[in-house]
Amino acid sequence: MQKKNRLKSPIAKGVSLALGVSLMAPIYAQQTDEVASASSAEEQSQLVEIIEITGIRGSLMRSMDTKRESVGVVDAITSEDIGKFPDTNLAESLQRITGVSIDRVNGEGSRVTVRGFGADFNLVTLNGRQLPTNSGLGRSFDFGDLAAEGVAGVEIYKTGKAHVPTGGIGATINILSVKPLDSEGLNASFGLKAVNDTSTISGDTWTPEFSGIYSNTFLDNTFGVAFIGSVQERNNGAQSATTNFFSEVDGGSIRDGVSLNGTQPSAGDIVGIPRNIVYQLSEVERTRTNAQLTLQYAPRDDLTVTLDYTYAEQEVSSSYNDVSFWVAQVPDEVLWSEGPVVSPLVYSEFDREPDFPHAAGGGGSRNELNSVGINVEWLPNDSLELSLDHHDSKSLREPDDEIRGSNSFLTVAGLRGRSRASTTIDFTGDIPVTTTTANDPLSPDDMRLTGSVYSNSWAEMNIEQTQFSGKWYVDEDQTIDFGMGLSKVANFEASSLVQRNTWGEPQASALGAMSDLMTPASLSGVYDSFSAGDQINNNFFIFDYTEVAARAAFLESLDPSNPLYLAPDINAVGSCGNGFCPDFEKGFGNNFEEDTLSAFLQYRYQGEIVDLPYSVLVGLRYEETDVTSSSASRNYTRVEWVAANEWIARDDGTEVPSGLEASYDNWLPNFDFDLNVHEDMKVRYSYSTTIARAGYGALIGSLSIANFIQYNSDGLYRATGSIGNPGLLPYESENHDLSYEWYYDDASYFSIGYFNKTVSNFIGGTTLEDVAIFPDLAFPGFGPLFEDAVAALGGTPSNQAIRDWIFENRGGEQGVIPDPNGGGVITGVSGRDNPATFDLATTINSADELTIDGWEVALQHDFVDTGFGVIMNATFANSDNEFNRLLNQQQFTLPGLSDTRNVIGYYDKDGIQVRIAYNWRDEWLSFASGPQPGYVAAYEQWDINASYDFNNGVIVFFEGINITDETTRGFARDNLQVAGVTQTGARYNVGFRYSF
Repeated sequence: MQKKNRLKSPIAKGVSLALGVSLMAPIYAQQTDEVASASSAEEQSQLVEIIEITGIRGSLMRSMDTKRESVGVVDAITSEDIGKFPDTNLAESLQRITGVSIDRVNGEGSRVTVRGFGADFNLVTLNGRQLPTNSGLGRSFDFGDLAAEGVAGVEIYKTGKAHVPTGGIGATINILSVKPLDSEGLNASFGLKAVNDTSTISGDTWTPEFSGIYSNTFLDNTFGVAFIGSVQERNNGAQSATTNFFSEVDGGSIRDGVSLNGTQPSAGDIVGIPRNIVYQLSEVERTRTNAQLTLQYAPRDDLTVTLDYTYAEQEVSSSYNDVSFWVAQVPDEVLWSEGPVVSPLVYSEFDREPDFPHAAGGGGSRNELNSVGINVEWLPNDSLELSLDHHDSKSLREPDDEIRGSNSFLTVAGLRGRSRASTTIDFTGDIPVTTTTANDPLSPDDMRLTGSVYSNSWAEMNIEQTQFSGKWYVDEDQTIDFGMGLSKVANFEASSLVQRNTWGEPQASALGAMSDLMTPASLSGVYDSFSAGDQINNNFFIFDYTEVAARAAFLESLDPSNPLYLAPDINAVGSCGNGFCPDFEKGFGNNFEEDTLSAFLQYRYQGEIVDLPYSVLVGLRYEETDVTSSSASRNYTRVEWVAANEWIARDDGTEVPSGLEASYDNWLPNFDFDLNVHEDMKVRYSYSTTIARAGYGALIGSLSIANFIQYNSDGLYRATGSIGNPGLLPYESENHDLSYEWYYDDASYFSIGYFNKTVSNFIGGTTLEDVAIFPDLAFPGFGPLFEDAVAALGGTPSNQAIRDWIFENRGGEQGVIPDPNGGGVITGVSGRDNPATFDLATTINSADELTIDGWEVALQHDFVDTGFGVIMNATFANSDNEFNRLLNQQQFTLPGLSDTRNVIGYYDKDGIQVRIAYNWRDEWLSFASGPQPGYVAAYEQWDINASYDFNNGVIVFFEGINITDETTRGFARDNLQVAGVTQTGARYNVGFRYSF
């Protein structure tokens, strides 16, 4: 029989002892002296073991042991690794793992992609409990909310297991928290760090970070308390150049005579023409607070109760100024690239006199995570382990700026005829360079307020989850895992928009009304990370967002006879009563609830084949899910026929709640086999079926209709709308993994693995035709008045003739309101006219399947006794549905797929630790919107960490992130079609840790 013993499993050992490595170095130094005086060989053995696993080498051994002893493909990273990589959050730590790549926001890791599957396809858990997200319409977890310091370890399950919660086709990422009873006695540490972000222009260059841990046990080590906390402030900037989009036209439509190099696009070529260039200077202030409290009580050897609370908050405030150079997309001179995908190398327009907009914007948001959980572990006898776990967790995102809301901007512009005589954009460098000539020098008096947008967004997810599990040790070679669970996921999303559509000259403020608020500025010297950046020296104006908004509100309050009077947009009113503030009313929003019942059974057998140890694991998981979507739509009460070919659906200003329900179930098998072909070599094969649920944006049953009803050339009206489909089945993947692993030294190994995933139930679109959504919403184009007019006029009369006949002959009928000056309105009447029907776009599970396969290769080599070592890994991923850039049509593909590489060199000896890390991710498809793709160019980054241990509990350290000042680049169908380039600069941290 096999008894449960804390720290006996490789994962538990790796995690708990890693805590001691990073936070309790002085304690281990003291234990070094105790070795000499230990009274027994057993005590000496135990103490020596602890000493041997400290430092970088020890953490690598533990991570390697986790991989080696786990069933299936599992990678792990311990707190030593997390603490010693120069990483600001967990996403940046995870990118060092084979097959893991990340997306960056503001120069910092945000979301994780595993084996080509983006964040929505990966599940994140905390101690095996599903973590809520605050993405609103998606399922992705933002690792930017979590600091790296407060985590004991992370497990990455790349193959499915019956006992692992569903939701991760790419991987299930399990975050492990500190358990005080795993490290007896008092263990404490605190650290201070000064963060220097070189990217900020206006913010504080140096900002503080504090982190600390306290762990202690009492009552003969039967009761333990652990508290971890960290607070980080960071100011960073980003300087970018973006294009809104490239319009794609056929090469045959490009007029002759504009080519500068004799290269003329041909019919069939896909030609990209830019719409604008925007140069933006942004600043971000962020404060991140993390805390975790864990209480453990083990009154007996067979009973342990754990209560834990996790808190994470991130407050982000952003601001920016930008200048835009719009073009008419009618080129006068172009230096074209070669086809069949043609891009402008140098693009020029003359005498088009486009607008010259300047914008300021920003906003604030707050993310908060709260998770409370309790776990009871009971060992009724030597052969049985039982566990009951429950948690209640909530994650939210809300506006955190009373003036600007979540994200807002307003624009001022030198309008048509007062700005540019020529515009030339050079795309041949690593950043687009724009050169202009002016009709007249632009002055502050030319800048006029135009449109503005104020938006707010809210998201909240609540998860209640209860899991019961057990393990039965049948004998020394056989175990059976079993369990069942209940989870309730409630997701809420809402948004508001206040948009002044006053973009043109007639609605703009008067000349000179904003001149005193404009400050001259230049882009010269800003883009110093780009080789072509020194050619960008455009002059423009910057202004304070709040000052211009306040001035605009004042101008609206003037008497209309005043020449400075600004007419308000009556359709844009925020919570302050005018159009220059957000709307803070959430409204009904969209609610979506998933209730899941699960059960699993898993059997493992260990034996030998001709003296070669092997292990077989067979499991099955069953899940039954009920979903409910609750939302609201505008209450449309009438359709008005306002012009010959124009009908408008009108609402009464209220909302009508609606709800849709669905259910589905899944049987998810898994099979794992591993064979020790040699004492230090292992081969594995794994098969599993895994699922990932669709994003809430596709599931929520909210109804949206276009209130403007079109009249087609075929004589039929077309009323359209859209509605979600809560009955969508989850994505389902059949997974095969085959790997070879050679553990040739205590801290060294080589592995190579092949993976294959075939995914079905992708989301497609369809149209539900002629749906009568509102039974009492009558359409005046179908009914007796319309039919009488057609009969009286004879033939095929025009809509205008029909309207005129109704006004003249049925003017007294209900809903018919003639206008003596011409025109008038005809309103549909329920009971007389037929109900209005709509064609609704919705989502369905398509028949498309996609196969992704690839190779993962890893080498970890420790040069014994030298202190030096190296870690290298690479992932090579492929898909049978990669986007074909030569086809100008919508294509079925999976964004996010890319190759990755990591190289890490380290030195750990005599108190000196140094790590240099290189990370590379190949070019990848970020989206495919209709026929147009968007890509992110290959990116590489160098980071460094160095520390010195004074052997008295004090460690000083230095960290450098992106030390070579790499930049990011996005592009459209061709690399020359720049979607955006951004420089975020390098970051440097210095600090110390003290442990006692």
